[in-house]
Amino acid sequence: MTKITKIEQELISLPLKTPFTTARHTVTAAQAVKVKITLANGLVGIGTGTPNEVVTGDTLASCQAVLKDVLFPSLIGCEFENWEETLTTLKDAVQYNQPAKAALEFALYDLRCQTYHTSLVQLLGGQTAAVTTDMTLGIKPLEQMIKEAKEFVKQGFRTLKIKVGSNGVVNDINLIKAISEAVGPEISLRLDANQGWSRMEAVQALRALVASKLPVEFIEQPLVANDLAGLKELTQLHMLPIMADESAVSYQDVITLCSNHAVDYVNIKLMKTGGLSEAEKINDICTASGIGCMIGCMIEPTNSIQAAIAFASAHQNVKFADLDSVYMTKEVPAGLALVGPELRVK
Repeated sequence: MTKITKIEQELISLPLKTPFTTARHTVTAAQAVKVKITLANGLVGIGTGTPNEVVTGDTLASCQAVLKDVLFPSLIGCEFENWEETLTTLKDAVQYNQPAKAALEFALYDLRCQTYHTSLVQLLGGQTAAVTTDMTLGIKPLEQMIKEAKEFVKQGFRTLKIKVGSNGVVNDINLIKAISEAVGPEISLRLDANQGWSRMEAVQALRALVASKLPVEFIEQPLVANDLAGLKELTQLHMLPIMADESAVSYQDVITLCSNHAVDYVNIKLMKTGGLSEAEKINDICTASGIGCMIGCMIEPTNSIQAAIAFASAHQNVKFADLDSVYMTKEVPAGLALVGPELRVK
């Protein structure tokens, strides 16, 4: 048996080309806590976790603290080959703190790939580690958003995700129409309100968007996270598909959403799930319920995006990918090939 003998951590911060703004906050860098797990046989596994205070409820400082004070001590001495027991120890050591758990779980999966001499996508059951992502337009003045939208289309992106929800629903509708007119009807749109609309505003937006016949694939998290009844109401209008993000943090959240037929899609983010093993469970329950998934991300660096690509590549129920954070950093990400909207693990 091979024990975990040492775990270390450090901070990563990659400045963005421009600040990224949603209805909830503004981000200027892709930040993460990087962990290294060393086994008694000398193998070293790497993982990263990116907290997001408005989604996961934690910060870089709290992530570092829980790693040092709780999670590292719980894993030191664990027998790596006792895989399920090790993962359970990690999950049960503390409630919440999912990005910290994700960092460690990625490192454990890295070690497992090294042990079995395989790639993560093959370990998860896939073949090709590549996905096609959308590109997100953060909240900025209209002229700037239109300019960026045109630039992204020139770069090959065929799907744009538009952040709305901070400037009133009428302005949001006009913004969406203006961007669609600027890039043309062949460019698909995904809308993300980040909990920024009321029920009345969401219905107003749905009616206007359907009447305008805009190429909208879905609306993500239009209402506050705990408004399950409101999400169900919007979904049952059957006007445009509704996706849950902040409402779908845990496996139990997703069971509730699925059992109530409250949404059409669920956005899986590995920082919300605490890594790959919980994401597998969430995708399974969505698959059984006829609910498609998107693999999404925070503003994350390369390591966790590679894991998300592998996850998407291995699961047919993952219908969409929103893994564009690596396009936003000034530094070209190592370990990934970016060819237009296609992301490929090198």
